[in-house]
Amino acid sequence: MPNLIIPDFPLLEIPGLTDTQTKSGRADNTLSVRSKPHHLRYPPAINWTSIWPSAATFNHSVVPFPIRQGYCKNLAENHGVSPGKFGNAELMKIPNFLHLTKAHIKMHCEALKKFCTTWPRGLNGPQEIEKHYPLEVVRRSYLFSAPNLRDPRARIVTIKVPLAPLGLDDRAKRKLLRLAIGSSAGRKVARYNYGTDVLQLTSGRCPTASQNEQYLKYVLSVLVLESKKLEKWEQDPVDRDWFVFDWNRSHSRQVLLSALNKSHTNTEEVQSATATTEIESTPKVMEYQKALEAVWSENDLLRRYQWPCRRFGQYKLRPAYPPIRNVPFQPIPAADKPSILGQYAMATRALFGLAKSPPT
Repeated sequence: MPNLIIPDFPLLEIPGLTDTQTKSGRADNTLSVRSKPHHLRYPPAINWTSIWPSAATFNHSVVPFPIRQGYCKNLAENHGVSPGKFGNAELMKIPNFLHLTKAHIKMHCEALKKFCTTWPRGLNGPQEIEKHYPLEVVRRSYLFSAPNLRDPRARIVTIKVPLAPLGLDDRAKRKLLRLAIGSSAGRKVARYNYGTDVLQLTSGRCPTASQNEQYLKYVLSVLVLESKKLEKWEQDPVDRDWFVFDWNRSHSRQVLLSALNKSHTNTEEVQSATATTEIESTPKVMEYQKALEAVWSENDLLRRYQWPCRRFGQYKLRPAYPPIRNVPFQPIPAADKPSILGQYAMATRALFGLAKSPPT
């Protein structure tokens, strides 16, 4: 048989158990002794900002103070004491704020100070800030435990702006509110506070908050520009499209002057300018005019809420084809005030020469 060459098999070496001799003649036994934690080798005075500069998972070897986290079912388990920081998975799960100490915040402020500008001298209080920066943007952030960190409610943005700095007259302001709020009750994007003269716009139709903010600013700019325009059809609108009651163009004035002219003269109905002025200057007609303006002034957009507030849950989905029903009579908002109704009743009775108060 030919001579077989048997190769030399390598020896089985188990680190920590088998001592192997190196070229230097020393035993390579590095894993037999565990190194000490880092915090035991710290000098007496340390700079914590250099040891833990940013957000990181908890490391028991770096943190120099004792921390316990965990749950013990009974006193027999770990002598009833919560586990320490060594190899504690509970401390690794939760976030820590070891990178947001006072020293860290001070160092960050010093680094960012060169990029900041000084506070304006004229803005010494909230009134000056609201005067020069009237637009207020409201965002909300939510913290919760879920697989997705993005909350769908965080996309909703609200902007608040007073109407006084926009340079709008009463006509433009009424038009802006009619365009923003609408002509009927219901859930609206815009809300107007009649006490503080602040318009509030809310949007959540876009997926992110920044997109909703840009959208609301665009809507506000369009509302302001459109409200300042005066179209041809706005110069002489019909009664139902008036933003505010106008006595000189009202149908009540025409009917009243026609009735008074017929009662004073037996000739044909010819209303001259002099006769009309004399009739309107009488105390009875002026009192009736004030009473009628008081009734309709309560329906002004700039004075009060035009529609009653509804509680949450009262809105119902309308069917695709609603049934045809008798439309209920809806009086104007001032029709439920006894003082205004009494003023209107006395002015009307005075026109016909009746006593101001009916006999009891």
